[in-house]
Amino acid sequence: MKSMNNRQVRMPGPREHDVAEHCRKFGIGPAEEKKLKKLLGSHAPLHEIQANAPPRQPKWR
Repeated sequence: MKSMNNRQVRMPGPREHDVAEHCRKFGIGPAEEKKLKKLLGSHAPLHEIQANAPPRQPKWR
């Protein structure tokens, strides 16, 4: 019987995200961006940024 190697390949993404880039992407103002940088630093995990960021603005059609 043949032995099979069934390991899965995992390509991890970046663990730390840029706070300024996240704020720019989601339309967060400069005052709120400054607060997030003071709280989390310039790089932080995505779940920490999302938990501390203000709610997203609704997109009107």
